[in-house]
Amino acid sequence: VDGLLGARPRGRALPDMEARLRQPGTVGDLLEHASQEISRASHQIGFALGPANPSMRLQHIDFVDLDGSRVLVILVAAGGQITHKVVQPEERCDLAFLQQAANYVNTEFAGLTLHEARSAIVERLRQERMLYDKLAARALRLARTGLADVAPEQTLHVQGTAFLVDELAGDTADRDRTIETLRALVGMVEEKHRLVEILTKYMDAEGLTVVIGSEHLVPDLQPFSIVASRYHDGEHSGTVGVIGPTRMRYQRAITVVDRVSQTMTRLLDGQ
Repeated sequence: VDGLLGARPRGRALPDMEARLRQPGTVGDLLEHASQEISRASHQIGFALGPANPSMRLQHIDFVDLDGSRVLVILVAAGGQITHKVVQPEERCDLAFLQQAANYVNTEFAGLTLHEARSAIVERLRQERMLYDKLAARALRLARTGLADVAPEQTLHVQGTAFLVDELAGDTADRDRTIETLRALVGMVEEKHRLVEILTKYMDAEGLTVVIGSEHLVPDLQPFSIVASRYHDGEHSGTVGVIGPTRMRYQRAITVVDRVSQTMTRLLDGQ
């Protein structure tokens, strides 16, 4: 594998690959396409990890009534990142109020970063004595609760778990261990925050990173290998890569991950 890393050609993406990644949509859509492309080309699990952007800006907020006493707050950030949170306001909220509240908050605070929006709402509430409009005061309290503890997150897109399931299912030498291995990995994929933490620790260095078997920090991943590479959007970086068995075809995995990461950088950085 070290030899493959040193000798790999620095080729551009194939035209059909770049065309698929260039499909119209948000950054989230691009990450989804990237994970699909890596999985399709490598026949393994493909993943794309988006950067956590502290300057993520509020595009709009929606309030959805759940049962009269609880409200679903949906935050849509510029670039298409969506965060949702269930809150229990002090007063019951009907549909008309929720629509008016969302319109008010969007008119006043859309375009600010999440931190700026929280600060501005808190400051506006400090002046509550001046808020003769009861609807505005209630809207601000609802937005404050919805924005509390919401921070920019790294979004993880994963595709191709079926490839790994099919490959490991054919290993009958130790079926019980194989089932436990699959269960551990699928659980980690479903609990995406665990996988995000692990991938973030691995990607301190620039360029391609390959972690094989016992080199993993987490025992659950030791039956697997990871091939990953950073991409950049001009300000922040994310990661794309492959998760597969230790006997995977490394040359194919390295080639596709390298090409997709270079293409992502060109597309996001406007090159």
